Amino acid sequence: MALLKNNTESEQLRQLVKACLLEISKLKIEVKKCQKESSRFRKREGLQINEIQKKEQKRIMEKEREIIKLKGLLDEKDLELSELRKIRFRFDALTAKPKKDLTSFQSQIYQLLSYEEDNIDNLYIYIKGVGFSELSSENFEHILKNLERKGYFQSFNHGHEILWKKLDK
Repeated sequence: MALLKNNTESEQLRQLVKACLLEISKLKIEVKKCQKESSRFRKREGLQINEIQKKEQKRIMEKEREIIKLKGLLDEKDLELSELRKIRFRFDALTAKPKKDLTSFQSQIYQLLSYEEDNIDNLYIYIKGVGFSELSSENFEHILKNLERKGYFQSFNHGHEILWKKLDK
């Protein structure tokens, strides 16, 4: 009987091993299914991430274009502001109370010219551009000499040309 018992136990053991191997095989199949599902999920997730990145890059590019456009508008407004400041400076110079020992016209010319050294031709072109279109070159030179005589301008030789410099008075 001991043989039979061993035989039965052996058979039971075989069946148990068979069952375990079958269960292991099922689990391997299940693991492979999970791996495939995980792989598909990662691919799908990767595609979604790529789509999100592309959308973000597109938004960034649109914002950069908008920034460039706004910078252009800002530059235009800065130019306009610069022009308005020039106009304001000229208006203030033209409407300022005349200096006590100058005529109104001499005072306007004095107020409009800058403190930078320049030759008479450039100064004359500037004054004509401001709006003194009827002023002749000779009259302008006469005004500068009168301003020099009264201490508002100084002339000096620089090489082969005469330069004029506005003095602070």
